[in-house]
Amino acid sequence: MPQTQQRARATAPPLHLVFVPFLARSHFAPLAAKAAAAARGEHGVSTTAAIVTTPHFAALAPPSVPVHVAHDFRCPGGHEDFSLLPEDSSSSSSSAPAFFAAAEAALAPALAAALRAHGGVPAAVVSDTVLYWAPRVARECGVPHVTFHTIGAFAAAAMVALHLQRPSEAASFPDGDPFLLPGGFPRHVKLSRAQVNEEALAHLPIFRAAEAESSAVAFNSFPALEADFAAYYQAHLAGRPKKVFLVGPTRAGAGASPRASGAGAERDPILRWLDGRCAGSVVYVCFGSTCALGEGQLRELGAGLRASGRPFLWVIPAGGGGGGAAREERASSHGMVVAGRWAPQAEILAHGAVGGFVTHCGWNSAMEAVCAGVPLATWPLRAEQFVNEAFLVEVLRVGVRVREEEAEDDVEAVVPAGAVARAVGRLMGEGRGEEAAARRGRARELGAAARAAVAEGGSSCGDWARLVEELKALHGGKSDPAM
Repeated sequence: MPQTQQRARATAPPLHLVFVPFLARSHFAPLAAKAAAAARGEHGVSTTAAIVTTPHFAALAPPSVPVHVAHDFRCPGGHEDFSLLPEDSSSSSSSAPAFFAAAEAALAPALAAALRAHGGVPAAVVSDTVLYWAPRVARECGVPHVTFHTIGAFAAAAMVALHLQRPSEAASFPDGDPFLLPGGFPRHVKLSRAQVNEEALAHLPIFRAAEAESSAVAFNSFPALEADFAAYYQAHLAGRPKKVFLVGPTRAGAGASPRASGAGAERDPILRWLDGRCAGSVVYVCFGSTCALGEGQLRELGAGLRASGRPFLWVIPAGGGGGGAAREERASSHGMVVAGRWAPQAEILAHGAVGGFVTHCGWNSAMEAVCAGVPLATWPLRAEQFVNEAFLVEVLRVGVRVREEEAEDDVEAVVPAGAVARAVGRLMGEGRGEEAAARRGRARELGAAARAAVAEGGSSCGDWARLVEELKALHGGKSDPAM
């Protein structure tokens, strides 16, 4: 690089990144974490950051990141978090389309105002892939846009493969036997029709059309985990050519807990309880912040955990169900149950006492388990979680299924206590101990790869630095060219 260009680069103002997460907790956390990293100017690149969101989610934003608050968000049906929207609601005011429309009406002008407030400073927008209007707002404001996926590259690539190859008629996926993912998919993976998220597929053309207007695409993942699937995704991107960057895993815990929980807070009682357990002995159970189980399923789950004979830590966040099963277990000697509050999941998984994780296969939870090197018992409940299960069990081979083979197509059925106990046994090494040892070894290798990716000079650090430098290069151009 000529010296004049080097001096110009050194004296150039930092790139200002405006992050726009979708209004759902599982979507907000990874983007908020990336915003916190950008605000710190991590990975040797000079950046500042801000978040555009609603008052509800502003309270969950990292303290180090300025927030542009869209005060006029009219919550459909009173629901501020999309993931808490009733799935069976018959009221049009609380439907998904109404929520998306209200989010656009509030966030789009707030984003434009945030960009105008930094007029003359190199800027770019990083928004959740489902906010299909954000590339348009960025273009109108003359700044480049990055589409950020809060699901993995495997799940996103699988959805594209299904979308591109499905027959034209409705309900086109075969009932009964599982089918291979089509379209030259990088790995031979089978899904059943019950595992295909038809609603997401129906909306995929809207999101792909918006993504076609972006300058780049980013995933909360890393090359050692999903390089092949990111390459497949990039090869099938619509619109102008663009690069796919793997910039994860996001730093554990950032954006997950309320602003009020400071660094000087007392050690969580959950971690103190784990301190007294033997290494690798505890089964951790959590289905995320919004995936609720019915009372009948909670009773079967509790009975299965007791029958497994393993000490367990069962976290039931607010909105995740609860009631009788939780109250019974809280007083038992078999394990610890925590209900109705936030729990430090990344720290729990990293604790030496935890030897396995019973999970709903949400991507944030899967990534935290991968980072901690902990094998999983998979129990998907909705959305792309079934595709994530296939990735964890069939591709990475770090998971065992809780829902037994004969019940895989009936995702609404209650999973009996016996199936829970058997899955925990396989996960923790009963019976075929060599299989569990191999699974644990693979999980540890992935954990090491995840840590290396975000260490100084790691693959994800390099991808983030390249993304920022290319966004800087776009500033001041007459158009928003592809990267």
